[in-house]
Amino acid sequence: MTKQRVFDSNLLIYYLNASLSESARQQVDDAIETGAFISVITRIEILGWTKHSDESKSRAEDLLSNLSEQALNEEIVKLCIQLRQTTSLKVPDAIIAATAKHLERPLMTRNIKDFKKVPNLKLFNPFEPDEK
Repeated sequence: MTKQRVFDSNLLIYYLNASLSESARQQVDDAIETGAFISVITRIEILGWTKHSDESKSRAEDLLSNLSEQALNEEIVKLCIQLRQTTSLKVPDAIIAATAKHLERPLMTRNIKDFKKVPNLKLFNPFEPDEK
């Protein structure tokens, strides 16, 4: 079974802000090392934040350059539309969930509450001590 994961934007924000426990940070580092993915919306959310200093924007760009970005494609768009019709997910979260489903990879997030609404989406929360 692959250890590759898709990162939710919120998790990378915690990572960039050094707001993760040592265990959670190590899990993120391990996921990056094994070839993690992001949705195009994650890049937009992280780099589109208007309060970046030059240094924090550079750190964010460096981090994102180490991840494989999945562009929107017709399958992801269709999955996103279906999720919007059947769940209360907002568009960015629906795109991220659809990306994880398209790639058939677990979604690494702290936002379990919203993403658990998505059928057949495996979730991974590095904030939970029992997660591996």
